Amino acid sequence: MVNYSKQVMNLGNLLLELLSQALGLKPDHLKDMDCGRGLLMLCHYYPGCPEPELALGTSKHADNDFFTVLLQDHIGGLQVLHEDKWINVPCSPGALVINMGDLLHVNPLSLPTLYFP
Repeated sequence: MVNYSKQVMNLGNLLLELLSQALGLKPDHLKDMDCGRGLLMLCHYYPGCPEPELALGTSKHADNDFFTVLLQDHIGGLQVLHEDKWINVPCSPGALVINMGDLLHVNPLSLPTLYFP
């Protein structure tokens, strides 16, 4: 768990560098503002439900941070609110989903698209 936590923190710092560059700033801009000091790792596990039609999911919420890194599994269930409609995020086991939080909300037309090979 200690090694995993270090790797997650390294990923968080790399994402801060990439976001800085995407915003047209120097790579260390967000780190120099101490945005990395607030990095933390939270783990939630939602096991599969034998009767999902009877289950209630997490309530509607916004992530009040810079970003959230989600590791997808085979169960899925992640949804995003787009134009007042809930859309299922396709499940890709082992994929990392980077969710932009409230602190990064900018005009989406002014933010270049990031491609990660």
